Parts: sequence; C-alpha cells; structure tokens
Amino acid sequence: MSPYSNLPYSHKGLQVFESVARLMSFTLAANELHVTQSAVSRQVKQLEDDLNETLVIRGNRSIELTLKGHALYSVLEKNYLALESLIASWKQESQKKIVIKAALSYATRSLIPKIQQLHEKFPDYEIVVIPSMDEDESVNASEYDVLILNTRRGSIYADNPDILYLREEFMAPVCAQQLVSDQSNIEAIIQMPRLHPTMDHYDWITWLRNTHFDHFTKARDTTFFTLDMALSACLSGQGVTVTDLLLVLPELEHGYLICPEGAPVQYSPWQYFCHRRTKSAIVDEIIEWLKIETDKEVQTLNRLADQYLWKGVVQDSELAL
Repeated sequence: MSPYSNLPYSHKGLQVFESVARLMSFTLAANELHVTQSAVSRQVKQLEDDLNETLVIRGNRSIELTLKGHALYSVLEKNYLALESLIASWKQESQKKIVIKAALSYATRSLIPKIQQLHEKFPDYEIVVIPSMDEDESVNASEYDVLILNTRRGSIYADNPDILYLREEFMAPVCAQQLVSDQSNIEAIIQMPRLHPTMDHYDWITWLRNTHFDHFTKARDTTFFTLDMALSACLSGQGVTVTDLLLVLPELEHGYLICPEGAPVQYSPWQYFCHRRTKSAIVDEIIEWLKIETDKEVQTLNRLADQYLWKGVVQDSELAL
C-alpha cells in the first residue's frame, strides 16, 4: 500500500494548480509553464477529478479559489518554497567555503569578533564557523578545513606536522567594573560570590591552590554549564570568575571587566592547537593569520600586565607579567 494513497497519481497537476492559484490566472500560469492555456485548464480539471473536489471557480474574465482550493494552495506554497530553498542550497555548495571548527568559547570570544577581517582577507570565500561543545575535540571528527581545539593532551600531537601549537591559557580572576571600589584588592575580590563554568569548580580550585590565597575558601558559589554563561553572569555583576584572560581581552581593555592589581596569572593545563585538515595555500594563510592575531593578543596582555602589575609569565615573550 502506498504511504501517500490520497495523493493524485501525477504530481504535475499539483504544480500547475500552484501556478494558477499563485497568479490567479490560467493565462499567466500557461505563460510561466510554457504551455497552452487549454493544457493548464485540462491539468487543473484532471486534478479536481482525481481529488473529487472543486478547487477553482471559473468566471468569464477571472477565477476564484474555493475554500479547499485555498487550503491546498497554502500547503503547496509552503512545501514548494522549502523544496526550492533546499535544492538551491545544493547548487550553492559549489561556492568556495572555508570551514573553521573551533572550541565553543574560542569561537564565541576570539573568532567571531574577527569574522570581518576574514571576509576582507578572503572576499571570494564563504566563512563557515562550526562551534564545538567538546572542548577536547577529536581530530578528524567531522568535516572542516581548520580545527581550533582546546586540550590538556597536547603532548600526543607533538609528532603530527598538521597540528600546530597556538597558545596557552592565562588564568586569573575577573569581575565587572561596577563591583570594584577604590579600596578593592585581590583579597577582597576573591571573597566575592564565585562563578563557575563547570560542576567541579576546577578553574577556581586550581588557581587558589597555586597561590597563597588558598585559605580564602568561604564564598557563595554559582555554577553554570558553559564558560560563556559564567562570563555573561560576571559581566552583569553577579560575581567573580577565574577565566582565560585572552578570552576577555576586549572587556579588560575597555574596563568592563577588572582583573585586580597584582593578581597572579597562571598557565592552565589546557592549551590551544590548530589542526590543518585541508592541504591548501588558503588554509596555510588562515593558520598564519591565526598565529599573528594570537601574538597581537599576547602582546596586548603583556601591556595590560605591566599596567596592572599582574604576576606571571606570558608565552613567547621576554616581558614578565
């Protein structure tokens, strides 16, 4: 038994009726379909006979749709538009694309603000950004040209020539500017409500353990399931979070977020790497661009570190934080 037993045998009648109903004219439909008016009339009459329903009321100089004609046209219009969009997208797949897959936080905080630069750099390419919820994304897990992965297993990629080290994470506490008074210091800030991106509170625990502030353990905790949610809460003044400073660099530069003066900045066990999956000059150029942009960000972080006396060491730089 056919799964669509109520549909007419020929779908041509549906196409012809859709044209007639959209243009409200047998003559205009005939011109659009490149057939005679009598052929259009026969197709619509055959459809009405197959459905045993009147769809069109024919007048001397005009036509009118019946209620069922209106209902059928509404369904056909939606589905023909969907089919047109789908098939058009297949044809567009021949357009040149650059597919960049990146860890969610990096895609949101570091990559999206630079999309316009990529458009200007590669005007003939569509830029496709795919966020990855799995921070430690498996190489070759899905289709992409470039993968930016965040992992604490960087050593396993040491001998892979297509996986390139990008940068460290630089962890320190930050909070919204409105929470900071003139007297606020690192001791006061780390006793504010603490915002966490993970249930295990890993970033806070690790940062406190590696500083002499480990005894500051009493504070209200709020946990989110993504770093972006934790940073949104931080920006809205709900507390303080420990995060990678390069992910909030614009907010630090403009003073929306504050990392307290003298704060220790630590390397995280996590590092960023690039995987070059597609071998092409364009992909090589993108990776080189990513490295240059990362170096600029690190230089900016060094400048802020000098300004606010943050303590630590930034990668590949002779300047101490």
